[in-house]
Amino acid sequence: MLWGKKEQYYLWYTAYLPLFLIMGYRFIDGLNLFGEIKLARNIVNKINKVGIEFIVVVCIIAFSYFMYRIVIKWLISEEISHLESGVSGAVFSIRSIKKLNVNDYTFFLMSLLLPLFSLDYESFMNLAVSSLIIVVIVMIYVKTDFISVCPLFFTTGYQVYEAILSEFPKEIEIQDPSVRVNAIIIIKNKNPDLNDNYRAIRLISNIYLVKKV
Repeated sequence: MLWGKKEQYYLWYTAYLPLFLIMGYRFIDGLNLFGEIKLARNIVNKINKVGIEFIVVVCIIAFSYFMYRIVIKWLISEEISHLESGVSGAVFSIRSIKKLNVNDYTFFLMSLLLPLFSLDYESFMNLAVSSLIIVVIVMIYVKTDFISVCPLFFTTGYQVYEAILSEFPKEIEIQDPSVRVNAIIIIKNKNPDLNDNYRAIRLISNIYLVKKV
């Protein structure tokens, strides 16, 4: 197991980065702190409020996507390199595979979107409470090793599947089915071919980073 709790915290706090940035913007805007900046006043005079907020949201999404890619590359580039060179990991066959249920992503999406529409962030108390709730949610995700639904993977080109893996020939599996491993796999390939071989590293719990051999 390569990842500890620290890597998971990096992953999840980055996932909630858009929410933190929007909350911060709304709080600052609610206090009219941007009105103290001459450049901001000039922009407001030329562009209406809706236009400014649209530009801010686009910038936040673009910046968050950039950070998603940076963090994923930082966290798993070394493991990918080791898989490609054969330095670490074991060779597996994939016996069966299916996509995660869309319901698995519901809680994250709700926790990301609901605070944006339900609270007024001109209040510091609302900002503090929302931030505390997010911290608690992240702690729950980390405690349960539930990184499979983290959006950093599918927004950076990785696929997440439920799969059954095996290091052994099918003859041995028939004699002893327990050699098969029920796993969540993270892989670049869309619709991996079950006839191919793959090298895999266990990141945490039953979650494996997989690379085609």
